[in-house]
Amino acid sequence: MILRDYLAIDRTKLANQRTLLSFIRTSLYLVISGIALMKVKALEGISWLGYAVLIISAVVLTIGVSNYLIFRYKIRSGYQDADEYKQLNQGN
Repeated sequence: MILRDYLAIDRTKLANQRTLLSFIRTSLYLVISGIALMKVKALEGISWLGYAVLIISAVVLTIGVSNYLIFRYKIRSGYQDADEYKQLNQGN
């Protein structure tokens, strides 16, 4: 692999990490919104919505973490495939 390929892999890893952090940030905002909906006295009639938002927050976090792990595996396996291809071509 040449330097350009290594840099592309690094950019892909950083993009994957950035996406995970976005999912975490979104989940935290949903947690804050859910707690606010449950605690504000003027919104007592829709406090159930706060619980629903908390559940959605957990789902968003789960999707984000699983997405991160899946793509991390794909990036690593792609990197290993490229190394194996390089070793095969050097033998010829």
